[in-house]
Amino acid sequence: MADMNERVTLNYLLDFYGPLLTEHRQEVLRLYCEEDLSQQEIADQLNITRQGVFDALARAKKQLAEYEEKLGLVRRHLSLTQAAEKCLEALDRVTPSAQDAPALSEARQALSEIIR
Repeated sequence: MADMNERVTLNYLLDFYGPLLTEHRQEVLRLYCEEDLSQQEIADQLNITRQGVFDALARAKKQLAEYEEKLGLVRRHLSLTQAAEKCLEALDRVTPSAQDAPALSEARQALSEIIR
């Protein structure tokens, strides 16, 4: 389970900060996270050593963690998404009057777009 959580976190970090990595590190991390390849499979595919994959992954993870620590974009995104979900849940408990229904519908739609 911890490995799955790590990969989900890495995917978020890759989505937000991937372009700041070298192309090589982006590709290694993409193959590891998105394609779910083992380090040996990545090494075979990129024609590098398993140690090269291990080093690239370690450096990429460290670099992404540093970006997140300084910028906090993933943390902010997750916080906003969670807040939008709570707002949607609260709106679902409201019984609107005829005149309030369009505004509540608009609010629901806007929040749903934030969550996507």
